[in-house]
Amino acid sequence: MFQIINQNSALILIALFIIAMVTLFFKTKSLAFIFLIPIIAFAGYSIINIASPGKESVDIKAAGFFIIDQPTVVEFMSPSCMACIYSRPTVSAMKKLYSDEVKFITVNVKDTESMDLIKKYNVRSTPTFIMFSSEGIEKTRFSGLARSKIMQSNIEMIIEN
Repeated sequence: MFQIINQNSALILIALFIIAMVTLFFKTKSLAFIFLIPIIAFAGYSIINIASPGKESVDIKAAGFFIIDQPTVVEFMSPSCMACIYSRPTVSAMKKLYSDEVKFITVNVKDTESMDLIKKYNVRSTPTFIMFSSEGIEKTRFSGLARSKIMQSNIEMIIEN
C-alpha cells in the first residue's frame, strides 16, 4: 500500500487534512478538531518515513565511484518519481531472481550526497539503470519504467561477460 504514497503526496494529504480540521473548528467551535491536528501530523510523519527509501549502500565511495567486484545493477531513483514507484515490483523481482549473481545498488537522487554520482554517471532522468560487468565496466544503461524482459536480458548479458 505504501509504495503508491510518496513524500510529496503525503505532505499534500497532511496539509489538506489540517486545513479541513481548522475549517471544521471554525465552523463548529469544537476543540476536538484542534486536538486532531497533532494526531494527523504524527500519522503523516510516520507515512513519510515509511515511504522514504533507505540510505545508499555503504559500497559507494566518497569520490563518486562504486566498488564493483561482481556484476552490478545501479538504480538511480527518486522517492517522488512515479516511474520509480511503478518500477519497484520489477526491480524487486530481479533482485530475488539474481540475488546470488548480481549486486543491486539503489541511489536516491534527492540526497545531496548523491550529486557526485549523478554527475559522474551523467544521470539525467529517473529511474536510470546502469549495469556494470564484474570488471567495473559499464555495459549498458536505460532510463524509464523497468520492464521485466529488457531488464532480465540486460542482467543476463552482464552475468555472461
